[in-house]
Amino acid sequence: MKSSRFAVGLVGLAIVGLWYSVGGARQLPASRAAEAPPRVAAPLTHENLSVYFVHGPDAVADAKVMSLQEALDRDLAVVHETGNVNTLVIENRSPEYELFVQSGDIVKGGRQDRMAATDMLLPPRSGAVPLPAHCVEQGRWTGRGSEDARRFSSSAKCAAGKELKYANARGEQSAVWRNVAENQTKLNASLKVAVNENESPTSFQLTLESPVIQAKVAEYESALKTAGEGRDDIIGVVFAVNGQVTGAEVYGSNALFRKAWPKLLNAAAVEAVADRTDGSVASGPSAREIERFLACGASAEPTGAEADGSSLVAADNPVTVQLQVLRQANGRVLANEEAFQTEGRAVQIDGQRVQTDARNRADANLDTAAHIRPANPAPNPPYERNANPTRAAQDNIVMGGSGAARVPEPAPQPANRLSSNRTENRSTLMVESRDLGRQNAVIHRSYVSRPSNDVTGGAAVPIRR
Repeated sequence: MKSSRFAVGLVGLAIVGLWYSVGGARQLPASRAAEAPPRVAAPLTHENLSVYFVHGPDAVADAKVMSLQEALDRDLAVVHETGNVNTLVIENRSPEYELFVQSGDIVKGGRQDRMAATDMLLPPRSGAVPLPAHCVEQGRWTGRGSEDARRFSSSAKCAAGKELKYANARGEQSAVWRNVAENQTKLNASLKVAVNENESPTSFQLTLESPVIQAKVAEYESALKTAGEGRDDIIGVVFAVNGQVTGAEVYGSNALFRKAWPKLLNAAAVEAVADRTDGSVASGPSAREIERFLACGASAEPTGAEADGSSLVAADNPVTVQLQVLRQANGRVLANEEAFQTEGRAVQIDGQRVQTDARNRADANLDTAAHIRPANPAPNPPYERNANPTRAAQDNIVMGGSGAARVPEPAPQPANRLSSNRTENRSTLMVESRDLGRQNAVIHRSYVSRPSNDVTGGAAVPIRR
């Protein structure tokens, strides 16, 4: 009993005071919510998928925030293709709403479908902001059908499967591609029909749009979706597939949870369909065990392992992020334009030596030359490719320019208000996103259970500031 109360207390400390709300450009009011610790409800189950709702108070009422899907549907956001596999550009054009982009959000279109590599919170009229991304499609590098190759049309889907989410959180592009292919293989086997679309067989987005997948996923949604919409104190959800916890998403407000819930359930249902078994499904953990999962998931284990650098994307503190280098220097965001082409080599950024990871060096559809954005880049072109003349010419043709892609110049000041801090232990990876501009408030925590095929041994990742 004592240990259970202690676990509940830890969860309360970890989540109380979350989501302060995002209310446009005005200063947000102080929280009026009662500071009661959140609780995890008993699971609701359909076939092999169980959901556990996390209940707790809002930090602030009247949040003015849009999801990426909502903003694109209302033409209040634009996601631009840059000609760079791992960097896009995003604009929030709303005059009053802030824009929340969640890690794992998939954007459809451009030259290849991508997914956001990190959480972002953009103010109204943000201007052009670099968006770190991972590719969830291989081979294509032109417009698809009638789609615009210069921008992305929608964001109705998100990463599905703990292996894919884990690879995205760790910044491993090769593992992202590998897990997209493995998910497609599992879905083919589970549904006994090919779910790869002929128009682009490697596209995870098109796979998720497959009618046979959507029909099966709809059964899970019909059974579980309304349960996440019926109460105004739900701030998060934990998923279990085949009796095993796969991950959790916890927010600072019910309003933000409600915006995310349809995508989250859709992705969890896809994972459940992919991992269906013919045998009986094991019973899931209790609500108290889920509370312990949340409490322990936020704790790193000091194993003494060497930091790999993939810890933080900060607005104020220059840091190195594995394979995705985002730096701020003299008020300007700098990006490693070809981060995945420098793996295994030492490179210099603002005089700091960075050794990148060699595991993914042989990725197939990336050029061989490396390009690191200089400390004082010329204003034109804003997102240049490397020195490959064939690819450069192709870029100019596809993007409709003569000498450079027509992408808005990034804002002179970093517009992403969030810093994302990764904590990892032997069972769980947790990414916590804070708004440094609003008293370092936590607005989102994403938990991913460590995949069984992970070979890193679960070493903790020390934070490098």
